[in-house]
Amino acid sequence: MNFLKKMMIKQMNFHNIVDQISNRSAFQKKRLNSYLATCDDTFFHQADDFVLRYEEFLAKRQIPMDYAVDAYLKMCSNMLRCQVEYLRSGRYPKVTAEQAKQAVYESETEMLSYMVGLGLSQFLWPTHYQMFSFFKKVIYDEAKSVSSYLEIGPGHGLYMEYALSKLHKVDVAVAIDISSTSLELSRSIIQYFIPKKKEVEFVLGDVTKTDFDRHFDFITMGEVLEHVNQPKVLLKQLKKLLAPGGKAFVSTCANSPAIDHVVQFDNVKQMRELIISAGLTILVDLPLPVESMSVKEAEVERVTINYCALLE
Repeated sequence: MNFLKKMMIKQMNFHNIVDQISNRSAFQKKRLNSYLATCDDTFFHQADDFVLRYEEFLAKRQIPMDYAVDAYLKMCSNMLRCQVEYLRSGRYPKVTAEQAKQAVYESETEMLSYMVGLGLSQFLWPTHYQMFSFFKKVIYDEAKSVSSYLEIGPGHGLYMEYALSKLHKVDVAVAIDISSTSLELSRSIIQYFIPKKKEVEFVLGDVTKTDFDRHFDFITMGEVLEHVNQPKVLLKQLKKLLAPGGKAFVSTCANSPAIDHVVQFDNVKQMRELIISAGLTILVDLPLPVESMSVKEAEVERVTINYCALLE
């Protein structure tokens, strides 16, 4: 049974999103057909549940799914444009963290579109699904020992929502982001899905310039390193904020130009060396080329590699 028939039978919510995207973009239709043909029933069940819940949340904020589909396609188009330029020049588009902050993070219109589109990628991009699966396993394994949680740059808020829904012993939770739009989106998603989580503090600011009066058992920092001028300083701050025995989930990417990516990693070794140079230990990591090829082939061909790791 092919994936379209599977979705037609049970997963109408996810199918509708895939259908809308496919009708608007022949290129995305081809990529989705290729990817979804490899997915099993567990994936489709999770994807359908995600879309159902996400659509309810967006509707509560008066954001229609048409907007989400537009946002996703806009994000994909921007990334493709940046990738073409990167393959031509070998360099990311000229952008500084300050330029990205002004053009994207401080623009409610741009940031909301970016984060809503990125939220959909959690089940529409194979590497983002694999990273989220990695994160879920880490949270499951660490749940019994985590009473304090920090998320640096929660973005769309979906990782934080999952973590706090599973970390039942957490009595202190903090989210910090330089984008007020991202912070408000994260706040609203936590309030919508887990309204009893009253103890979450949302801080608008730069984590490297913020004084915390405590340490944290678990820190999540997804897709932030590539956005800052001094990634090593950021990692050292993360290390400083970890409680003794604490763990951290960190993700970033190599060969991944975007409208707001500042740091250019060319290979997995560079990312690992940066983490280690900040005093952190990699317990387990997962490099994920976005095309069907080995990590080494992706590095040679300058294909994007998503990367996530559990650190201490």
